[in-house]
Amino acid sequence: MTYVMDPDQAIDLGDPDALRMYDADHAPDDGFLTDDDIPEVPELDEESAKFVDDLVRRTIVFCEALCDVQLHPYQYGLAYRIVESLILGDADEITALWCRQSGKSETLAMVIAGVAVLFPQLAKTFKILEKFKKGVWIGLFAPTDGQADIIYNRVADKLTSPHATAFLNDPEIDEKASVKSKLLKLKNGSFARRQTCNSRAKIEGSSYHICIIDEAQEADETMMDKSIAPMLASTAGTMVKIGTPSFVKGGFYKAIMSNKRLMAAGRRGQKENHFEYDYKTVEKYNPNYSKFIKKEKLRIGEDSDEFQMSFAVKWQLERGMLIADDDLDDLADKRMEIIKGWTSSACVAGIDVARVKDATVVTVCWVDWDNPDAAGYREHRVLNWLEINDTDWENQYFEITEFLAPYKLAYVGVDKQGMGSPVVERLERMLGHRCEVIGVDSDLKNQSERWKHLIQLLQRRYITYPGHSKARRMRVWKNFRQQMSDAEKVMKSQFMMVQAPEGNRNVHDDYVDSLAIACAMSLNDTVETVEESEAPWFARR
Repeated sequence: MTYVMDPDQAIDLGDPDALRMYDADHAPDDGFLTDDDIPEVPELDEESAKFVDDLVRRTIVFCEALCDVQLHPYQYGLAYRIVESLILGDADEITALWCRQSGKSETLAMVIAGVAVLFPQLAKTFKILEKFKKGVWIGLFAPTDGQADIIYNRVADKLTSPHATAFLNDPEIDEKASVKSKLLKLKNGSFARRQTCNSRAKIEGSSYHICIIDEAQEADETMMDKSIAPMLASTAGTMVKIGTPSFVKGGFYKAIMSNKRLMAAGRRGQKENHFEYDYKTVEKYNPNYSKFIKKEKLRIGEDSDEFQMSFAVKWQLERGMLIADDDLDDLADKRMEIIKGWTSSACVAGIDVARVKDATVVTVCWVDWDNPDAAGYREHRVLNWLEINDTDWENQYFEITEFLAPYKLAYVGVDKQGMGSPVVERLERMLGHRCEVIGVDSDLKNQSERWKHLIQLLQRRYITYPGHSKARRMRVWKNFRQQMSDAEKVMKSQFMMVQAPEGNRNVHDDYVDSLAIACAMSLNDTVETVEESEAPWFARR
């Protein structure tokens, strides 16, 4: 038997680098894409496209025959795109958000096993596959060893099963798999290595044609970007991230959103790089899955977080994030530009003092003092931000006072933690004649109270910020939105806190801290309450 195509059909598609499309990681952090942000995607001519399509389909037939499986229609789309990306060498990042037990690991294991056997054989005939003449190099990653074992063991089982052994013993294939605890090798040079991608792992040094990250929603973002992605550089390799939704964002969530934005941009030649299927799709092809889903709806409830994440593939960011992206977008007033001065009513300001690698951030807010709601919460509008980097403190004082000069201020809050105490004293001397400077404590209890107040304001939609196109172009606006979008809720002891995701040095929360301090300042002006009681000198009638 043979699955080698007619050599007369061989087409030289040229340098794979010429087919490399725009890297999704360069999409702007604010989520707003313009025509200039995404270059045109090179398209194959009709003859070449037909050849690649035929090669991909025949490869999948080989994979199914080798592993003795038949893919469901929804599995076929992901398998097709992975094989196509490997053939073209387009260096794409492919994401798959599938419900639990839907067959994503089975799909990937089948594709990996098949291409590892087939591509080195075809590389002898087709120039487009020449990069695989020494084998297909595969990296399998997951947050823990146990999770990394899942796909690795499936690949090993598929290549060592009695069916596959008989298949590989065919004289035209003549292949054999050698399986160890972390490395699977074939005689043709192909190999699959399993590794962890937690923040403490040391995994640099290897080169791969394809990297697969399982349970990507739990994987460390810095590790994926800094350590794993560069392993594909010399081969123009393919990155595949698979997983299910979570309570918080991370590299997986951002990769999904990037792929969705690229597809929404509608550029010619853009490949579909995100595949998303919930339980409704899977149960069409698996009656047993449908029975289980009906039981789970009764057991844990269709509206439960567990069901929504595991089977309905919906991110529950409201539980784990400070605010969801859609809600954050709704708070932006598209008619409002950044306000560089306000004297009609008193404002508040919050100052988050820079630490080792952070920035000093000042946030100025207008407060609707006269119209508190029944619970005492007031509307806040962010007017402007100041971010100071790499400036000595002596000069920072003057930058801060100059920035605040055009505003009528009632209260200025300053974080007293670390360098904060001397900053409070200095600003009291410089600003004390026109407003009250208040040093705020940063122990867990006081921080928790500030965060709860901020969350209440966000939930009541009592915080608005500039959303005009002129404002969105400003660096401070982009940093504010990105940090608000990244901020996560965490529990420390019995206190609820908000902070930047741990483990990523490039993510900060200075703008979020500064906003929380500014909003806490409005609590200093409480509404007077009137208590009624009967006068003792009037007798009851």
